[in-house]
Amino acid sequence: MKKLILLIVIIFFPFVNVIAKDYIIESHGKRTLIKEHIYSKKDNLKIYKLEGTFKDNAGNFGEFNSIVTVKTVNNVIEKLEASNEFFYNKNVQAYNIAIRANNELEQGVGKWYFTYASKNINAIINSECFYSIRYYKNNFLTLAKCNISEKAFEQIKNLNQ
Repeated sequence: MKKLILLIVIIFFPFVNVIAKDYIIESHGKRTLIKEHIYSKKDNLKIYKLEGTFKDNAGNFGEFNSIVTVKTVNNVIEKLEASNEFFYNKNVQAYNIAIRANNELEQGVGKWYFTYASKNINAIINSECFYSIRYYKNNFLTLAKCNISEKAFEQIKNLNQ
């Protein structure tokens, strides 16, 4: 009997977490070059700061900032990573790591992974998001679609109440 119960739990437990919500975040603001190391005419490392605001489909509006590192080899982006910080109402914060694999600096598509969050929205940790970013001069616009649990969405939704 115990084996039967264990088998049922193993089979059905993964499906309990399938219930998810789409969490949409739009952010925009300014990009500033902080530092660059020019190794050669074709190779460099640049560090940017992004600062602005965000809104989401749970009714929140807040501040956003990011630290972005870009390594270029032979005039092609070899590696692009960012650490993003979101400030919600009530001093709530969330952080994610962004990676992007395409070769263009002025636009791209990548993934975010939430790594840290305040206790009242901690269900968002380990959520994955797909994002796109586009630059116009030193302005940026980002749109992300995250697949988060119902619990995480409810936690985030409760922030604006």
